Amino acid sequence: MKENILICVSNPDHAERLAQRGKKLKEAFQGEGYILSVENRKQEEFNFNELQTKYLFESLAEKYGMKMLAKYAGEKKTARVIADVAEEYKITQIILGQAVQTKLERLVKPSLINELFQLLDGVDIHVAEVSRKVHDPSDDTEKGMPAQIVKKGPDYHLILGESHENRINGTFFKALSSDFSNGFFVIQRGNNHEVLRIHHGIVDSNILEDNRVEGK
Repeated sequence: MKENILICVSNPDHAERLAQRGKKLKEAFQGEGYILSVENRKQEEFNFNELQTKYLFESLAEKYGMKMLAKYAGEKKTARVIADVAEEYKITQIILGQAVQTKLERLVKPSLINELFQLLDGVDIHVAEVSRKVHDPSDDTEKGMPAQIVKKGPDYHLILGESHENRINGTFFKALSSDFSNGFFVIQRGNNHEVLRIHHGIVDSNILEDNRVEGK
């Protein structure tokens, strides 16, 4: 029987384990697999660390053959956003991580799982126990390395260990979850930073247009 799987991620420390579990269910049921990130801020308001997390989730989706979904919660509760996505994509299996709660937390803090049970019908929920460790976004990527991007044809390409004319110098942070040249390229302009996503060694064209990079 074909069933669609939704993996809900928020903390990158646990995201890959959840994605691996989702991949097994996806293959068992021969359905579609989705990774969902519910965001509390709009993407244009993201800081540097939030962009790191976003790109990590996207690289995990690619690595495990899933489709990435990012939903801005706005005034909605997280459970409501998940339920809406489940309905839209005909989800039958949901995977999420939850840290063990203390007795006091169970009394005063509503459980996401209980809220989902109230909102969803005919959907199985799989809960993976995760640690209570606070996420440090600096753990998601390798340390930055000096690099440059160079325009070749219509695209800008990431270059490591070489020097080219008309280059744009910056720092490349490779996503740890990826076997490819995926990550992001950071250009410092005065006290500000511009962040460009790198996908298979090429600058993401949409972000490139948004940042209006010009050769130097």
